[in-house]
Amino acid sequence: MSIHGHVFHAEGHTPCGDALIQAWPCGTTFTADLDGRFDAFCPEGIDSLTVLAHGHAVLTVPVGDRIHIDIALRSLAVALEDAAVRARSSEEMAESRSLADRGDLLTTLDRVAGIRSLDLGAGMVQPVLRGLVGARVAVLEDGVPQAGGRWGADHGVLLDPALYDGAEWVPGGGQLWLSPEAMGGGVRLRSLGMLTHEGRRTQGGGSHRVGDGRSRIHFLHRERRSEFQWHAGASLLRFGDRNVPQSTFRYLGRTLALEDGRLPNTGGRGGHAVLGLRLNDPERGQCSLDLRFSDVLQGLFPGIVGVPTQGDLRGDGDRFSVALPNQHAQRVQLAGKWIRPGLLDRTLRWSISRNLRLESAPAHAHGYGPEPESDLSLKLDEWQAFGEGRWEGIHGAFGVQLEHLEGRTSGWEFLLPDHRRTRISAISDWRWREGRIGLRADGLHVAHAAHVEPLHAADGAVIGDDVRALSMDRLMVGWALSAQQPFRLGERMEGSWTATAYSRAPDSYALGANGIHHGTFRFEQGNSALRPERTVEIRIALGSTEAVKDRRLSWSIRGFAALHDGFIHLTPTARFAPIAHAGQVYAFEALDAFRTGGEVEIDWKVGRGNLSTAAAVLGQWALETGLGLPFTSPTDVRTAFEWSLGHRSVIGMRHRFIAAAELTARNELPTPGVNLWGVECSWQGERMTLALEVDNLLNEAWLDHVSAYRTLGLVTQGRWASLRFTFDLLQEDDHP
Repeated sequence: MSIHGHVFHAEGHTPCGDALIQAWPCGTTFTADLDGRFDAFCPEGIDSLTVLAHGHAVLTVPVGDRIHIDIALRSLAVALEDAAVRARSSEEMAESRSLADRGDLLTTLDRVAGIRSLDLGAGMVQPVLRGLVGARVAVLEDGVPQAGGRWGADHGVLLDPALYDGAEWVPGGGQLWLSPEAMGGGVRLRSLGMLTHEGRRTQGGGSHRVGDGRSRIHFLHRERRSEFQWHAGASLLRFGDRNVPQSTFRYLGRTLALEDGRLPNTGGRGGHAVLGLRLNDPERGQCSLDLRFSDVLQGLFPGIVGVPTQGDLRGDGDRFSVALPNQHAQRVQLAGKWIRPGLLDRTLRWSISRNLRLESAPAHAHGYGPEPESDLSLKLDEWQAFGEGRWEGIHGAFGVQLEHLEGRTSGWEFLLPDHRRTRISAISDWRWREGRIGLRADGLHVAHAAHVEPLHAADGAVIGDDVRALSMDRLMVGWALSAQQPFRLGERMEGSWTATAYSRAPDSYALGANGIHHGTFRFEQGNSALRPERTVEIRIALGSTEAVKDRRLSWSIRGFAALHDGFIHLTPTARFAPIAHAGQVYAFEALDAFRTGGEVEIDWKVGRGNLSTAAAVLGQWALETGLGLPFTSPTDVRTAFEWSLGHRSVIGMRHRFIAAAELTARNELPTPGVNLWGVECSWQGERMTLALEVDNLLNEAWLDHVSAYRTLGLVTQGRWASLRFTFDLLQEDDHP
């Protein structure tokens, strides 16, 4: 864990460049530079900092969950009062919550109340935060928003958390630095940091999951010399068809049989890699450069393209084969960051990335006309450039963000036209008492091209034009206003409230879609007349104080309520597409909506054991109709009991109750409730960790209400058991 901040003289707010900072519990001493800036690090975490400077009293400052601390020192002639400025850096979101690593990000997200995740394959991440998904959820890598997950439930962002230094969840909309699209909040991944001292460290790990044959290995090497470090890492994953405790399922009034208890053609493979440099110069600042690459190939279950037949469900007997239909996704990203310390810390971020997604399916004509000449049904090729300049002092921060996305589409299964999106945002973030007030202003240019296809008669003759999209060129404005204030209720209880109002421009998919979307099994129609959504949201958090070290019981409550003016979502209509593109039409419409919900977490220490419970409740309604909004997950209660066997081993039992989903859209089916059981045990040595985990122990055939497979009446995954391990292959510390 690393902490950074400034030490300054309280009288004149001038830097205290001769201060020494000692981090506890490791006891390592660090020095402040001429600008008063310091960076402290302890491998096992930091609970407090002791600050020493000539002519000043020694101070010990508790850290809590902060990663940036500004410390004011008063001379010995002045009576000491509060020495630490209790304020968070703009890098540290006030409402963020760290995510405990569970081996892969999807499993990690599924253990957090208020989050659901869609399992899309080998490192395709698609979180559902408080019922919002896709373009309304930001996934950021060291502050850089990731593209690639904007077009629905099957288009996840490509990444592997093993090649990062951790992750956190930021709930709620109106977060100034996450990007305007983060109505549901975001998931932030921390980039790889520097080793504490000179030396080398090589980490490795692997896992195997019985149930779908998911095998994964990864390694990460870091080598530091003086103030320079380089690192390289990679991961490989292979997985087989999903196992399900079903022998039949019903779709469109037909009963279809599943053979071998699995969903054929859902296997695949994936690979991820990173190569990076770090430079930490006391005079020039901190510089970083990372090149990342991801490649994922995954089969698509028969029925995602077209209506499933019994013959499609037989498969070829090879659970690891990938046949048509399938999707192939690639991501390449080069990103850099430079932090120059001073009275105002200056941060410059930039990124250039390409996201390529190919969907292939058996060539077929939609009604009349010739069959396509290739299997390429859809190609999405997106280039994204991002830049951010940020200046931050003890009184707040301000900055500018630039983002440009250029997308090209092709293939015989038209989904959306060529598109582009350019954003410039000005952000100002002030510290107010213990809290913060922020303002963001956005200017957006959104455009897409026209698209026309021939319209064929029954004899194959061209009889006209099938206009799939008209050209569009629009300028839109966006904004966000946010106020956040922490408070204390006695010595053992603290909380915070957040009030925010913000807008979000519709994405290119909502504006220009006009085709069959494979991941949602329906024909989807965009609406070029959509205007930006506007939202007023209130959030509150209350819980036991982190500084209470000896507590046996800790708890937290988080709740929110949001009123949306013009909430954009897909709505089933009474229209059907022409025979050339047959299917019921779902149209993007803007209806006023109300969303509310929250999460409760309780931890109780019982001897060497720990009992924890987390519950999430969500309600989302379209006000004009009273119907539920898509992706409204039902009440979810997770309970776990862990018992320590000595200092290194832990065993535990888990239970998850998912209530029946009665809040549905117009033609959705309610989803029955379920009780799921699991067990886990782990052993942690000095250089190695082992973990065994079994999920859905009783192999319940439960339906995930937010999964695309729910439309087919299919279980997404049955029982699985996973064994994973991590270890240090090499660790050489050159520090004396």
